[in-house]
Amino acid sequence: MSRKVKIVATLGPATDNSNKITQLIKAGVNVFRLNFSYGTHESHYASFKRIRACAQKLDKDIAIMQDICGPKIRIKGMVGTREVKKGDLLVMATEAGDGAFTISYPEIIGQLNIGDEVFFADGIVKARITDKKPDRLIMKVLTHGMLREGKGVNIPKSGVKMSALTDKDKDDLRFAAQIGIDIVAVSFVETRDDIIEAKEILQENHSDAWVIAKIERKAAIKNLDNILTVVDGLMVARGDLGVEAGLYALPELQKEIIRKANEKALPVITATQMLTSMLHAPTPTRAEISDIANAVYDGTDAVMLSDETAVGEYAVEAVKVMTRTLLSTEKSYPYHKVYKDIKEEAFANAAAWLSQFVKCKAIASITTTSTTVRQISKFRPKKTIYAITFDERLKQKMALVWGVEKTFTIQTNVSGSNLIYQFLQQVGTKDEYIITGGSKTGIKGTTNRVRLVDRTEIDKIYRRFGEE
Repeated sequence: MSRKVKIVATLGPATDNSNKITQLIKAGVNVFRLNFSYGTHESHYASFKRIRACAQKLDKDIAIMQDICGPKIRIKGMVGTREVKKGDLLVMATEAGDGAFTISYPEIIGQLNIGDEVFFADGIVKARITDKKPDRLIMKVLTHGMLREGKGVNIPKSGVKMSALTDKDKDDLRFAAQIGIDIVAVSFVETRDDIIEAKEILQENHSDAWVIAKIERKAAIKNLDNILTVVDGLMVARGDLGVEAGLYALPELQKEIIRKANEKALPVITATQMLTSMLHAPTPTRAEISDIANAVYDGTDAVMLSDETAVGEYAVEAVKVMTRTLLSTEKSYPYHKVYKDIKEEAFANAAAWLSQFVKCKAIASITTTSTTVRQISKFRPKKTIYAITFDERLKQKMALVWGVEKTFTIQTNVSGSNLIYQFLQQVGTKDEYIITGGSKTGIKGTTNRVRLVDRTEIDKIYRRFGEE
């Protein structure tokens, strides 16, 4: 049985070369994340081309995801890496210098007051403001950790609000459209308008990339139902979400976000610190393996590696550990989910349900937009899912969807039997399949058929189209 849950890996200095990319794909990566908090358009384009070339050479459907910065507050003006301990004093100023560092939005410094807490590096380092000057804040460190240029800054109680898309983000989106990025992850989403704005920029620049909302703010949790009406997927961004909502709220929030994405048949990624120990160690902790497994049981479509593959010493090993954990967990996964009946999902539901009882190798769905494939995936069938499409641009995106093993592109404007013949030729076998499709092929929203294509029908199709 093929692996159902997908692996997203962040590309970085440790892995951004053809040899490592090839090893990562062979180890199980389905989606590569390009973190636009770092690098230039030129460097990201070079990475993009390397990934595409390696995937083509290996004949693998690999998606490339751009992760834009959003209004992330980051440390600026800090030279080198600084270790801080409980009781140390930090100086954060509007301008760096004389032992002080600044942040990417220094105007916020004036909005903070004595007693406010400031968290750094996904909340690992916590500090409290003890004194305030016109141009600087004095903070007392509450927890030990490491700080360096570019690390994130969170101010949970500040009430600071900024647009989800900065000028840099808008420029990055236009760049993503230009080179053909498959998926875009939008950081610090608060409302559906943030997603609409990102989509409009992409569409204006002739891109139909999927837009993923990173759920990492309290406001996003509050507005989640509305956000779900416009997104193409979600990411449980546990780093900033843990700081904003509190660590102890994370397990429940993770389950809620995944459940709501599942109900809407939208792919969802679980991210942040899944195998952090493997940054510097060749083996994971037991708690990390349990964390990955629990995300699978929660219903996640994908799990993500960040620093582990971007700067880690054991990047390929981390992916192998992830793959082994997913395969082991999926042996006891509760397949064939049941949801409240929705008319528009009836054919997808029927295909997933039938796959339990009839002999078939896989469920193959002829799709124009991916909707039916995502609906079949929603019901979590144990059988493999194949996507069959006329749109070459869908091929990579489907690499994110739970259970989709491969996507086949075929010619349109032919008969239904010819479509099946094209698919059978590409898949290379004459096994039996459950196939979904529409009476009007190539037209969005027309899926109205579920059929079992058995060996007798397959033989007829091959005879009809001239191949024994």
